[in-house]
Amino acid sequence: MTKHFSQARNTPFFCPPTTVTVDGEIYPIRWNFETAFLFAEYVDQSQDDDETFLETVLSIWYPQIPPNRDGAMEEAIRFYCGGTAPREGYYQPALNPTSGREELYLAFLTRYGIDLNREQMHWWVFRKLAEDLKERRPT
Repeated sequence: MTKHFSQARNTPFFCPPTTVTVDGEIYPIRWNFETAFLFAEYVDQSQDDDETFLETVLSIWYPQIPPNRDGAMEEAIRFYCGGTAPREGYYQPALNPTSGREELYLAFLTRYGIDLNREQMHWWVFRKLAEDLKERRPT
């Protein structure tokens, strides 16, 4: 059974969503951490005009882009932010996926035994694990 955003918040265990709701309709979203990396990299490097930017971002996140493009963008950003309301600089995650990929790979492999080249990990799970790595990093 596919969980969507509102269902995931009411489950007893951490069950991240694989869909979002736009205008009352449920749409699948690309939920893996690689998609979030691609998004962050695009936002960081993009010099596209507003319309091209919107269409590119939506095509990164959605296999089928909802008709309400603005609503779809809002939900994609909320998804990227882990289900919370976006804040200024929303595209900046706890760990920058566009730099230090080798360090991230080694940290996940060493700490958790997770080979990021072989895993289909949900973005929200990745975020939680990355936050834990950041908190445990010696200063």
